[in-house]
Amino acid sequence: MNKKFALFMAQCLILILAGIPAGIASTSSYYLDASRLELQVSPTTNTASGVVRVSSNSNKPIRLKVIPKLWELSPQGVLTYQEPPKDKESLLDNIGINPEEFELLPGKSRLVRFIVKVPHDIENAEYPFQLYFQPTSLLEPDAKQQATAVNNVLDVVPIFTTTVYAYKGAPAPQVKVDGLQCGYQPDKRLVSVDLSLSNQGAKHARLFGNVIINRKASSGGSGQLVDVLHMQNSTLIIVMPGSLRTVKNLLELQKVSRLDAGEYQMDVQLVDERNIQPAIPATCNFTVPAG
Repeated sequence: MNKKFALFMAQCLILILAGIPAGIASTSSYYLDASRLELQVSPTTNTASGVVRVSSNSNKPIRLKVIPKLWELSPQGVLTYQEPPKDKESLLDNIGINPEEFELLPGKSRLVRFIVKVPHDIENAEYPFQLYFQPTSLLEPDAKQQATAVNNVLDVVPIFTTTVYAYKGAPAPQVKVDGLQCGYQPDKRLVSVDLSLSNQGAKHARLFGNVIINRKASSGGSGQLVDVLHMQNSTLIIVMPGSLRTVKNLLELQKVSRLDAGEYQMDVQLVDERNIQPAIPATCNFTVPAG
């Protein structure tokens, strides 16, 4: 996988799970008022419900179909959709959407309501799914036949999603650091971070990472602070329940042009976006050779 494609996939994941930037939404043919919803399941009905407002930015009618989808994250953070099981009931069989398909008139908005029913015999659990807003048409059929190739390109409608997390009971994340390796590339002024995480809890974690580099006292630095860096360029690290996650970063030094020869300690602090769990520390050491 080349670097450009990896960056594209990372940006897609951020859009899908963390939110759509206002600049993208304002220039698209339509936009959603919620890219992520977290809902509490009623203990009496075992259901949770929500509403998404869909608004038009187009001067033409848009027809949209709302499709519920199950998804998962790979250890590298790549989102993939799951096929529903054919031999047993799944969460998708218990999601109701109204309306499932509709026409969005120019400059207008439409409310899409949904409800999900979860199993009654589980006390604490998280049920993630997505509402996938699939454009089925933009132009009227007769207008489509007359459209030029250029117009066809301009009339492409993006696909937006709302990620829904339905919680039953009081699930919580429990993330731990399984491994951390670090290093220094003097020719590029970069420090490398190779982090392995696992979530043993029942709720996904949403983490931001900070990296602090100190020169060890044994190298004549008296433990002095060298630099403070932000992992993932301040984007989100999402770790799903019962899963592994690896994070590989190359971070550019900010406060210094290069590191002098000696022993260094890198401290990583992973902070939960919602303050659900305490900050997660991890430490590694690396050596910068002379010359």
